[in-house]
Amino acid sequence: MVSEKVVHFQACQMATTNSVKQHKLRKLIAWLSDKEGKGMEFISLYIPREKSIDEIVAILKCEPDSAAGKSESVSVRDRLQDALKNVTQHLKLHKEIPENGLAIFAGTFVANEAEGEVLRVEEIVPPEPIMAYLYEVDNHFHLEPLREMLRDDQKVVGLIAMDSKEASFGILNGERFELIENITSGIHGKSGKGGSSQRRYERERDMSITYFFHRIAEHAVKAFLENHKVTVLIVGGPGTTKDDFLKGDFLHYELKNMLLGSVDTQSAGKEAVREVLGKSSEALKNMCAPEQKKTVQSLLASIGKQDGLATYGLDSVLNALKKGEVEVALVTDNTDMIEVVVMCKRCELSKSKISDKKTKFQTVQEMISRPCEKCNAVEYEVEEKDIIDVLEDFASQTDARVEVISSESEEKAKLTALGGFTALLRYKPR
Repeated sequence: MVSEKVVHFQACQMATTNSVKQHKLRKLIAWLSDKEGKGMEFISLYIPREKSIDEIVAILKCEPDSAAGKSESVSVRDRLQDALKNVTQHLKLHKEIPENGLAIFAGTFVANEAEGEVLRVEEIVPPEPIMAYLYEVDNHFHLEPLREMLRDDQKVVGLIAMDSKEASFGILNGERFELIENITSGIHGKSGKGGSSQRRYERERDMSITYFFHRIAEHAVKAFLENHKVTVLIVGGPGTTKDDFLKGDFLHYELKNMLLGSVDTQSAGKEAVREVLGKSSEALKNMCAPEQKKTVQSLLASIGKQDGLATYGLDSVLNALKKGEVEVALVTDNTDMIEVVVMCKRCELSKSKISDKKTKFQTVQEMISRPCEKCNAVEYEVEEKDIIDVLEDFASQTDARVEVISSESEEKAKLTALGGFTALLRYKPR
């Protein structure tokens, strides 16, 4: 017999940091991508905020008859109709659509090794607003709208190509490149005059370049802080003009903090912005977000000084979180650790254990091999919890935060060498 289960998945929206939201979304998409129906029986439903519950329920009530024609067997049709019925019932439990909308995935499949086939209804509040209504029936889940929400915040990159005559501005947002504008200085090349005329000309030219540098800085603020929220800045150009600009007190302090570096280009025209991007592609691919980079550097400095304000190792980090000592926990996304939770079906007594995914089966067998300590029953429900969710649960109780390091960066390599679990502390433990 197929059992039914609804999961209200709000972790993407409720996460404490953007890096955790993105991590959870990646895990969720990977999990749903792995599921395959026996026919056209999987439902994917995306509901934007402006839709009403009654409107969606009315639409779905008309779907069983139209969907039946697509089904290649009675069993598939029946499973699809059961899924539609459950989706409708669960929608009626909502008073209204959440602010970011609602994504629902329903179908019958094997969710994990401990369960048989289960009719699952996954209700997801996404981390960003759903922009358009979508209803699909297929043998797989349609995840494109969620995938579009996947992005690396560190890849919102501001680009400047400049020399003394012109400056060009561009932006890279995810995979999308946009040329913003080009400005000119009106400054001519160096004069061949001699004597006092030459010195006067050079002073005037220096003043004009300084004025142009201020203009570049003003345009950078408008382009990268006001119109777009970039997190990385790269400056390029021929010669030493870009270096003079960066050494001077021209850039807004926020943009200075975002500066990844500078590169040499053939020119400062519009085409040079792409050249700046091309010459920085390897650095961008292997970089950590600026704020994460600073936090990792602080953590490594504390470990080096042995000042007691940092800790590492899963057990130590969990213990510090439970005591409220953690300011920020830094975790790499390649740890493969989970929490196995076993609950007695009779008395609902639960117990948990941290395990590596590779040894999960042995861990589960060990935990269910003995009768319940409270009622002596031998039937259990088994669930697994991602280690990031475990850390988030403890962090939320003390206003700590969790950052997931996912980019293949130098920072990630250093944290991996420490076991993948580290934390900066609020104070030195007694």
